[in-house]
Amino acid sequence: MRYVGLLGMVALLVCIFIADSFAQSSETEMLKNKVDMLEQELREIKDLMKQQIQKDIQKEKELASLKEEVQKKEVKVAAEEMPAQTVTATGTDMQHETGEELPFLARQGAELEEKKLAPQFGGVYSKPFLRRFGRNTYLGGYMDFEYRTTENEADPQGFTQKRFIPFIYSDISDRVKLAAEIEFEYGGVGGGRNGEVILEFGTIDFLLTDWINWRGGYILTPLGKLNLVHDSPLLDLTDRPLVSQLIIPTTLTDLGMGFFGTFYPSELSKLDYEIYVTNGVFRGLDEDGEARFGETNGLRSSKSGYVNDNYNESPGVVGRVTFSPFIGLEIGGSAYTCRYDENNENQLTVPALDFLYQRGPFEFAGEGAYAFIETNDFAEDAGITDDMWGYYLEARYHFMPSVLKNMCPRLFTENSTFTGVLRWDQVQTAGRDDAFQRVHWMRNRLTPGLNYRYTEDTVVKLDYQINMEEKDMSDVANNAFLFSVATYF
Repeated sequence: MRYVGLLGMVALLVCIFIADSFAQSSETEMLKNKVDMLEQELREIKDLMKQQIQKDIQKEKELASLKEEVQKKEVKVAAEEMPAQTVTATGTDMQHETGEELPFLARQGAELEEKKLAPQFGGVYSKPFLRRFGRNTYLGGYMDFEYRTTENEADPQGFTQKRFIPFIYSDISDRVKLAAEIEFEYGGVGGGRNGEVILEFGTIDFLLTDWINWRGGYILTPLGKLNLVHDSPLLDLTDRPLVSQLIIPTTLTDLGMGFFGTFYPSELSKLDYEIYVTNGVFRGLDEDGEARFGETNGLRSSKSGYVNDNYNESPGVVGRVTFSPFIGLEIGGSAYTCRYDENNENQLTVPALDFLYQRGPFEFAGEGAYAFIETNDFAEDAGITDDMWGYYLEARYHFMPSVLKNMCPRLFTENSTFTGVLRWDQVQTAGRDDAFQRVHWMRNRLTPGLNYRYTEDTVVKLDYQINMEEKDMSDVANNAFLFSVATYF
């Protein structure tokens, strides 16, 4: 019985062990199933996360693409409908805020601003008024208005609206450019004394490279510097210098064609040139054979308009060379020569020298010209007489008292400035009087002035002209007070 009981206990233990083994095996299987389920869920979660990440990346790409398209449309609309973009310039690499390279016309004015040079250092293209319309066309212009009173009551007195000048410039293509100015003087035809409407200049340029380019049309003659930068808002005194009125009758234009370009001898220096063959703009004798050169108007009355018949079949030639050894100094030499009489026998040659220096707020400028007039018996019988000459020197100083900026910051801004000016003019003209005697007229003028610019484009001027004239060995005084306003638009 003892062994039977022992075997029973062994059998019971074996059963318990087998049952426990089955239980453990079942629990292990359940745990394994749970692990497999969790692993499957984890894989599914990972797949979902990858899909979501891919969707987010695609959305970001789509948003970036949409933003880029919107920016391009905004730039295009701004270029076609709004004024030209503000520019930034570094050296010769001048760009829009968008990073695009500036068009040729816009670069010209930006270059002066980047170098902090006075507007007088510019030329035909460097206009601050240019605003872009459409893809290629720029519009602008200027207007001036003045009041004048003189000691000579016979002279014009009171208010005058002298000039209204619209401008049209165009970047036709990367190489072809157009520039034109239309002048409404004294209100235009029928608008008052000497009223006229003319094309002041109109040219087509074909750009080849820096050192040679072609220009043709009604050319703004490069005789002297001021004839190229004669706009009223650029000048610090109301009247142009006497030499620019009587010896180089500004605005002087002529029909022709020629070449222009720029060289860079060194890193800081620059050399510009222009040379043209023209019809010849001076007619020293009128249709009745009477002299147009004279002591009263110098060469001005001989300036003709559109000369498309070549007058005497002898072309004129004009050229100018400008050298700037460093930023802030410019020295120019120019000359114009043509036959001035219908018989094609007498030559008029006008050389000119000019300079412009800037150092900080101080500027010093000058220009001189001498008219060599050939006269045979025919010309002398008609009344043509001796050579003529003239020059001017002008000092300018820009300033803005801080007390005015503090008292009235709205009127005297960071862009506002005062300019004190002092100009000395001297011109001698020659002609013949009614008794056919030689007459020399020496004009001396000292002009102090003060002007105020709210911005560089708009100027209010106060001038007083002290005229000391010597005619027929007698002195003639004719002082004048002038007030004027000029602005680009």
